[in-house]
Amino acid sequence: MKRLRLIIIICFMLSLTGCIQEYSAAEQQNDAVAEYMAGLLLKYDEDYEQGLTKMSEIQVESTTTDMDIDTPTPTADQDDDSTVNSDGPEVVTQKDYTLTEVIGEKDFDIQFTGYQITDTYPEDIESTYFSLTPRVGNQLLVASFSVLNNTGSEKALNLSKAKIIYQLDINVGTIYKPSLTLLENDLQYIDIAIKGGKTKTVLLIFEVSKEKDITEINLIISKDKKSEIIKVK
Repeated sequence: MKRLRLIIIICFMLSLTGCIQEYSAAEQQNDAVAEYMAGLLLKYDEDYEQGLTKMSEIQVESTTTDMDIDTPTPTADQDDDSTVNSDGPEVVTQKDYTLTEVIGEKDFDIQFTGYQITDTYPEDIESTYFSLTPRVGNQLLVASFSVLNNTGSEKALNLSKAKIIYQLDINVGTIYKPSLTLLENDLQYIDIAIKGGKTKTVLLIFEVSKEKDITEINLIISKDKKSEIIKVK
């Protein structure tokens, strides 16, 4: 009787092969279908106690799982290497230097004393061995300085290798470099001896355009990380 039942089942399954359609299924779904078919074959085995898996229970699990991710909230006690200043960012102020500090000659006190604009320097060319004349369309701006030897003995002021940068800024943006001259008291390459307590006048001469309406003049003197801006006009 048992053998007859198995023969009937096999014949029934062979009759259904013509109705089977090929389809694509996930691996989990294939396993579930195989489990169902195995259960169907063993249904009539008296020794098989496992029940059939219902087709309605064959499901493919989603490969993505929604997870609630708790984001830790910083607390006041949490350690943090970076600190925020509640008073705002730190403001770095630039130190103001005097001309004497910029030039770096502690035995001398150097002060800006004034300027003049001229077509030649010196103006009285007959009484001097040297004169400076600008190119056509230009004029000379002569900046004057006083140098005081504030010691009690004669000292030499030598700036020939000091690497000081002098810039004349006209109307905020037009920059001029000083002209090279043969004057003994040219501040760029000065090398003179001044007696103790005595003052010497030194100069910087710039060749500037006549075409500009000069409304503002600033002299910028820099050395290393120190600088001073002198308001000329």
